[in-house]
Amino acid sequence: MKRTLLTMAMALGLASGASAHIGDKIYLIFEIPDADRASIDLKDGSVADWEDVVGDPSLVATDFYADPTVGEGAQYDPADLDYRIWLGWNSTDSILYLAQERVDNVYINTYPGGNVGDLWSYDSVEFMLDGDHTGGDYTGSADVNWTADEQKLNNNRTAQQYLGIATSPDGKTVGYLGAGAGWVNELPYADGGGGATGEGPTTTVMELYVTPFDDLIWNSPGDSKPSALASGKIIGFQLSIPDFDTAPQAYRAFHTLTGQAATWRYAERFADGRLIGSGVTAVESETWGRVKASFDK
Repeated sequence: MKRTLLTMAMALGLASGASAHIGDKIYLIFEIPDADRASIDLKDGSVADWEDVVGDPSLVATDFYADPTVGEGAQYDPADLDYRIWLGWNSTDSILYLAQERVDNVYINTYPGGNVGDLWSYDSVEFMLDGDHTGGDYTGSADVNWTADEQKLNNNRTAQQYLGIATSPDGKTVGYLGAGAGWVNELPYADGGGGATGEGPTTTVMELYVTPFDDLIWNSPGDSKPSALASGKIIGFQLSIPDFDTAPQAYRAFHTLTGQAATWRYAERFADGRLIGSGVTAVESETWGRVKASFDK
């Protein structure tokens, strides 16, 4: 079911009462209903199914900011790095989907497998989520008086950072940066895949879904509380795209959706995303079109 209601990359303020994390944009994230989920193959290394189900990309490289303080601070150059990103969500399992098609003149991925926390060192994608829109310091450093156990408990507890990579020798292409990765990265909470073709440039596809948690207890899956995703809800999210051209961890560029530093720590520096349900009416889509037109003036 292709959605062409409007260009999803546009960010529209559709209602009052939405307090943005950063900026005045609210990005639209459309639902992938149960009937369409089987049409998306996370392991096929193609975005053709995403184009069929979701439609146009949610975001493109020109929607991102190039951080001048990271590595070479390289600005956007499609001859160096270009990408398209699709986003979606599902209400049944309260999960968020992401696919990225990336064309990179030099692709760095020598990840040996075994530790998904190391995926950030290679050409990948970082996907951060604040499902209940509360913001805050989410990496366990909020209180200098916390014990080591308290820091571990609160790291990634109220918001989470995930990583995705196109290929991995052990087949694990999704990584959560926090304690409890042994279960958070597994079904039914996360899954992913992808593929890579060509050289100079290399085209990669990263496909994944992950779970946002309002309260993630690293050593107690049963006590953890996934975010309840529903149509109309506003969540916080952030995307970062690293680019390495010479070696792992040797940044050439680092692109972020909000242009903010330390989003790995502060969830209030995320962007806002409004979840749009699959039962959208023609009247509602027409209204969104008028709002979009007013923003374009």
